[in-house]
Amino acid sequence: MTNSQFRGKKVLLIINPKAGKTKPMSVLSEVLGIFTAAGCKTDALSTRGRGDATTYVKEYAAKYDLVVCCGGDGTLNEILNGVMSLKKPLPIGYIPTGTTNDFASTMGLSLNLEQAARDVLNGRLVPHDIGRFNGDTHFTYIATFGSMAEVAHITSQKMKNRLGHAAYILEGSKSFFNMRPYHMTLEFEGKVAEGDFILGNITNTHAIGGLIHLKDRRVKLDDGVFEILFFRKPKGVKDAANIARWLLTQNENNPIVIYGRAKSVVLTAPEYVSWTLDGEFGGYHKRVEIEACHHAVRFIVPQ
Repeated sequence: MTNSQFRGKKVLLIINPKAGKTKPMSVLSEVLGIFTAAGCKTDALSTRGRGDATTYVKEYAAKYDLVVCCGGDGTLNEILNGVMSLKKPLPIGYIPTGTTNDFASTMGLSLNLEQAARDVLNGRLVPHDIGRFNGDTHFTYIATFGSMAEVAHITSQKMKNRLGHAAYILEGSKSFFNMRPYHMTLEFEGKVAEGDFILGNITNTHAIGGLIHLKDRRVKLDDGVFEILFFRKPKGVKDAANIARWLLTQNENNPIVIYGRAKSVVLTAPEYVSWTLDGEFGGYHKRVEIEACHHAVRFIVPQ
């Protein structure tokens, strides 16, 4: 499908009216106006609750040429799971209107509503890897447990202005000791690691929660492997310093950090652990199997 073929096509537009701060009627009016001017036959559906976007795709998307998400990363995740249930996965366009839009930033999508809509019409298709979580659920860019989100909130604006990204690292190192550890066994690429971990990420992205920016040049979104990043529970100041050092320099052979790349990962724990998929609740699990699905979907990105 070339860029000219996006015009005049049948589009299923799914809008999450609760995403971000943009007024839903304003979003609908602007996007429909742009798509209609391009000759697209567009049907719009609005979500009312969790899981609606997945249901809409499963029930209606087969009649369309592409499905477009107008919402946040969580809405996109639901659409992805719907698309993966189709006999022939449809191309996915993304007009980000969420609060964080981590995936949109990774993909280089515009956060300007009108520009993002035009980019869907004039963009190009790229194959993208996604994750399969315990066999029947999919995620776009991250599966994680533990949380460092509070670091952004406890960091003073004065420190942010003075030190930039380093301010988050300094504040984060203070909170490492207060994070709840989970005892786990991690298996990937023939390696086994066991211990108490405060945070674990299996990702297909360059940035994680605005705090971690992977510098590894091998990180690609379509190479069939995911990046694995786990932090052990610090037992003292030296361990906390090692975590802070990795966040700043991403140095190799760090005793407190496990970093690697793999096509599949298996994690087991003696207790149920809460997981998050693309920023949305992914359930409680004692055993998790994650697999990278190579070139499973196609996203529309700017030329």
